[in-house]
Amino acid sequence: MQKVIVEISGEFAEQFDPYRDRLEELLILGLRQIKIHEALLFYSRGLVSFARAAELAGLPLTDMVQQARAFGVKPRWSERMVQEELA
Repeated sequence: MQKVIVEISGEFAEQFDPYRDRLEELLILGLRQIKIHEALLFYSRGLVSFARAAELAGLPLTDMVQQARAFGVKPRWSERMVQEELA
């Protein structure tokens, strides 16, 4: 296991006190949320497909759909995409 040292301000450090014995869990949850947020940002900017965004976030598509809804991200559809799907 690697050791990581993080310096944070005093006010913010006080908020960690109740979770001191669960800091690893806190970091894992935070990392997961950042990955989801970044992936949805890439998707909303048109930089990646939805499937690629799910891959970057480390989530199955069904879970990524739920996350997108929670973040208010709407699907990107173009007339061409609709026509290709219907063909």
